[in-house]
Amino acid sequence: MGSVVVGVVGTLQGVLIGGALQQMQSSRNRRWQREDSLSDAKRRVYTEYLRAISASYAQAMSGQRDRSEDGRLNAATAEITVLSGRDVHKPACELTDTVLDVHSRIAASAGVTAVEVADVNRRRHELIERFKSDLHIAPRT
Repeated sequence: MGSVVVGVVGTLQGVLIGGALQQMQSSRNRRWQREDSLSDAKRRVYTEYLRAISASYAQAMSGQRDRSEDGRLNAATAEITVLSGRDVHKPACELTDTVLDVHSRIAASAGVTAVEVADVNRRRHELIERFKSDLHIAPRT
């Protein structure tokens, strides 16, 4: 009788330990999937944000300021605000405001200096490095 009890208890312990390990692995897999999904969403919105800045600049330089890219830029900025931490979304929001102002003045031929354009471009490059850091992409050397 004692060996039967030991056998049953051992089997139950095996089932419990196996179930607990399976639960831990499942939880870890879900966490990794969430992290991958968030990373994919950030990559997409960061790319759209940068594309919208470039397209907005092209519209401004051509004098065609129909604001379609401004809308895309604002939408991407809103997504960045939701998906990213303060160290990323705050500079993105500030750059968006500056880009919209400078590009509007470029399109209106309202005296934008080369220094202002270079400053916006410098800030854009700094933000790209923040995006890369947030996505755990090694910076270029």
